[in-house]
Amino acid sequence: MKKHVKKTGEAIRIPVVLLLIIAMLHSSACLVIEPGQTTTLSDATRTTPSPTPEQTGSETTRPPDPSPTASPTPEATPTAVPTPIPSPTETSTTTIGPLPSAAPEPTGQPDWSYLELLDNTKTGWYYMPAEPPGSDVPASVPGSVQTLIQNTRSLWQEQNPQGKPLYLTMDEGYEYQNLTAGILDIARDFDVTISFFITGSYLAKNPRTVQRMVDEGHLVLNHTEHHPNLPLLLEEEGPEVALNELRQVERAFFDLTGQQMLPFIRPPEGSYSERLLTLLDQAGYRTVFWSFAYRDWLTDAQPEPEAALEKVLANLHPGSILLLHAVSETNQIILPQLITAARSRGYRFEPLTALSTP
Repeated sequence: MKKHVKKTGEAIRIPVVLLLIIAMLHSSACLVIEPGQTTTLSDATRTTPSPTPEQTGSETTRPPDPSPTASPTPEATPTAVPTPIPSPTETSTTTIGPLPSAAPEPTGQPDWSYLELLDNTKTGWYYMPAEPPGSDVPASVPGSVQTLIQNTRSLWQEQNPQGKPLYLTMDEGYEYQNLTAGILDIARDFDVTISFFITGSYLAKNPRTVQRMVDEGHLVLNHTEHHPNLPLLLEEEGPEVALNELRQVERAFFDLTGQQMLPFIRPPEGSYSERLLTLLDQAGYRTVFWSFAYRDWLTDAQPEPEAALEKVLANLHPGSILLLHAVSETNQIILPQLITAARSRGYRFEPLTALSTP
């Protein structure tokens, strides 16, 4: 047993000495030793794995380590970095590619220069009553006017009415003797919807009345801010100034009611031109004229109620757009009789939104 232990002890002491010598030579003279010896010594030291030399080793001063234990750490890092790069590049190309084909957003003011080619001669609206009166036959306009009306989607009577509708409209430039309140009472009591065309000044001075119109189901539509002659304004100031006359009323109406004003416009004085109607049409508005009106707007020269009622009833026809002025005391007086008599002849009263258009 002793002899075996001695040999075992010698077998243990010799590797320790050699390892110490090897460690000393490796630390102090590895740069001088031949490359082949350096490799041999490195192999010898790696029989006892140590992570410290691998983490701090200078790979620029010695060949790459062939050891399988050291290779995963440096190799995993460079292979992982370039792998995700192609993916975002392909994704961004696919996403951005379709964008140029999207509709471009509008920039700046619309180009209205083509309007200069159109006639801006100021013309007052007129129509020719049917003969004989009381025959329920539509009114007419000259062929050239009819063509212009159709080309600009303007309205003056319903072309192909179903049954016998009537479209009662009233212009409101200003309030007179609180007549509108009485008209609204009659409309409520007789269940009639009226299409009111109001100016901006009327809205500013009578907000409660306008709100009541809305609350009771009537249409409140555009008669411009300042009641100008629109063809003249268009000629002198240009399209944007003319359109701003409408936009001001729309903004004030929205501020009051929280609702968008429908895009119906009645030109002040019934004054129009080819250029104006084209501008309004291209800007999205429907210009509304009429197929019946009479001299009712002079507050100090009102027509006799009986004659006025007879005149209105004689000119009724299916699809008629009636224009009455709310400043007329006569109109307030005859309105209940007008509604009753028209209904007795088979007519019904509708808002402009019910009018069928080509």
